[in-house]
Amino acid sequence: MEKQKTKKVNESIVNKDMVNKGSVISSERVKMLVLTGMFTAMLSIMAQIVIPIQPIPFSLSLFAIFLTGALLPPRYAFLSILSYILLGAFGVPVFAGFKGGFHVLTNMTGGYIASYPLMGLITSYSYKITSKSKTLFLTIGMVLSLLVCYALGTLWFTYVSGTGFIKALSICVIPFVPFDLLKLILAVTVSSIIRKTIR
Repeated sequence: MEKQKTKKVNESIVNKDMVNKGSVISSERVKMLVLTGMFTAMLSIMAQIVIPIQPIPFSLSLFAIFLTGALLPPRYAFLSILSYILLGAFGVPVFAGFKGGFHVLTNMTGGYIASYPLMGLITSYSYKITSKSKTLFLTIGMVLSLLVCYALGTLWFTYVSGTGFIKALSICVIPFVPFDLLKLILAVTVSSIIRKTIR
């Protein structure tokens, strides 16, 4: 009888622990989904801070992408940015200049936007991959993600416009490099400040 009572007590304790762990996991998941939505909203707002030059407008989209990758875990960073693109693809005016619609993704500059989720993923993994020199790895990850954006976006631009790759680089990439690096440095700095604040 004593053994049976002890067994029931132990089972009750185990069940309570499982419920508590489940609640913690559920609460954490809800928190991350809320943050994911908040970063999607931030990206949508940042994309509207634009200097309308052609063929590619200057905006703070990349700053928001870097910040999302730096502060969210990989899958949530990817999901947040993918949500932004899906909203835009379905017509919500979240792309630069309050544009929306699938045609924005298929025009000459759509390749740069399409690379955003991959940028967030690379940036996030670069921070998560090590426990030491995190700022250095984060910076390297951002640079790599920027190169991926340049490569994929320019390849798509050449395909759609018929422009040569070197010519496309001179139009779509080279004029933006100093500004993009400035956004990168700013994102590293701001993400570090935010992380220290919320600890």
